[in-house]
Amino acid sequence: MRTYKAGIASLFFIVLLAACDKGFENLNKDPNAVTGDRFNPAYLLASAQLQTAKYEGEVNTSLYYGEGFVQHFASLSNVGIFNFHGDKYVYHKGNNEALWFASYEIVKLLQDIIQNTQEMAEYNNLLQMSRIWKTVVFHRLTDMYGDVPYSEAGLALYQHIYKPKYDAQKAIYEDMLAELEDATAKLNPDMPRYPVGDIVYNGDIQKWKKLGYSMMLRLGMRLSKVEPESARSWVQKAYNGGVFESNDDNLFIKGTDPSGTIEALSNADSWVLSVSTRDPGKISKTFFDFLKNHNDPRLKHTVAVYTDPTDVSTKNTDPALQKGLPNGLDRNTLEADPSYDPNAAGQEHQYSGINRDVYGKLDGPRMFITHGETALLLAEASIRGWVTGNPAEYYQAGVRSAMKNLSIYDASALISDTEINAYLAENPFVGVQDLQAALEQINTQYWAATFMNGYEAFANVRRSGYPKLIPVNYPDNETGGLFPRRLRYPENEAVLNTDHYKEAVARQGADNYITRLWWDKED
Repeated sequence: MRTYKAGIASLFFIVLLAACDKGFENLNKDPNAVTGDRFNPAYLLASAQLQTAKYEGEVNTSLYYGEGFVQHFASLSNVGIFNFHGDKYVYHKGNNEALWFASYEIVKLLQDIIQNTQEMAEYNNLLQMSRIWKTVVFHRLTDMYGDVPYSEAGLALYQHIYKPKYDAQKAIYEDMLAELEDATAKLNPDMPRYPVGDIVYNGDIQKWKKLGYSMMLRLGMRLSKVEPESARSWVQKAYNGGVFESNDDNLFIKGTDPSGTIEALSNADSWVLSVSTRDPGKISKTFFDFLKNHNDPRLKHTVAVYTDPTDVSTKNTDPALQKGLPNGLDRNTLEADPSYDPNAAGQEHQYSGINRDVYGKLDGPRMFITHGETALLLAEASIRGWVTGNPAEYYQAGVRSAMKNLSIYDASALISDTEINAYLAENPFVGVQDLQAALEQINTQYWAATFMNGYEAFANVRRSGYPKLIPVNYPDNETGGLFPRRLRYPENEAVLNTDHYKEAVARQGADNYITRLWWDKED
């Protein structure tokens, strides 16, 4: 009897195990895992795109450093409390490092896409888009710091590399250009386009191709001084491939929440800060005077005086009643400056700020690369003999598109063809007989066209040498009164990635604001 009962018990146990086993497979699945038919890496690209526009690096580094360096903005605030550190070349740990940490968070997302799609044919276009976007992220990073972790970046999960080496900027540029060439060529409109993961071009492969070649043009032109023959080759490839043709091709990302209630998706922490706080950035006298002296129609849409920064009704956009703030001043030194009017209301508020109705919108765009910039680069390339075409026509197209581009920020900023034609008649292309005069005119227009894009404005001023900005020499600044050439590496790199950090410094030069990058060759 005991044997019988034991047999029945054993049989019951086996049946029970068989029944339970039907649920073990589901129990052992992670409901949050992105595997099998639930895996859609397209959403990672959308997140990378949004974070490229949203993250603090776009504001704290591009606006507060880049825009100050190139004298688009100035600030009156004293060192301890102001944001526009680039105005006075002073060091602020958080904003100096913001782009670095933001970029590597984005690189992780892109590396996840690349690692999980490179052997899956159906994801071809998504893979190529991600490779192109990676150059968008990395070229800004290397242009601000120089040698940076590149080839081993984002591989902690996949190759257990926790202390990535710093690649030389020359090698980074060579690889970025090769990546652009290969990825752009492999984009295929007949394969899945993944519009759900592309908040920029909605999966339009032809626009992605134009982006790839326009980025190639930008990076190729970056080499114009250090490797002119290589620059020529890449510029010609980009031109032959097909670059931006109008503002419809522009790469920009808009905030999604005009009310600012969804902070994670809005621009609530961005340009608005430059005009709505007690210590705002003001339009630099350098930039203001350029626009005013050339009767530039962008002036009336770009700047405004707010005598009360909390009351938009105090806005005045009449250029005759406005003025730019000289760079390098604070409240202690302002009153000795000839521009200061002791009878005007307030100290900083007698100076022009950005027009909040145009640039202060929570759902406004972040510009990354535009047709205006591209046409101006072609103007320079054509006078160098690197591409065919009429330099004057490229110049006119660049100026026209740059002016029309303001309406993307707000429809009220639309500049008419009549106004643009009058400007071009008053400011014609100087011609190719005087190369330096032509380069100065083209690149000064590029400087105007990249207003509110501090990364690109700062990079092209260093590359071209134009406009010829007069450096400031504020007490205890980082450059000794010299024009800045880069930012410092994050402080913890010397501790957490010591060996590679030291290798980079030994190769590139001292970790300070005046060490030149590889492509930033001295004239």
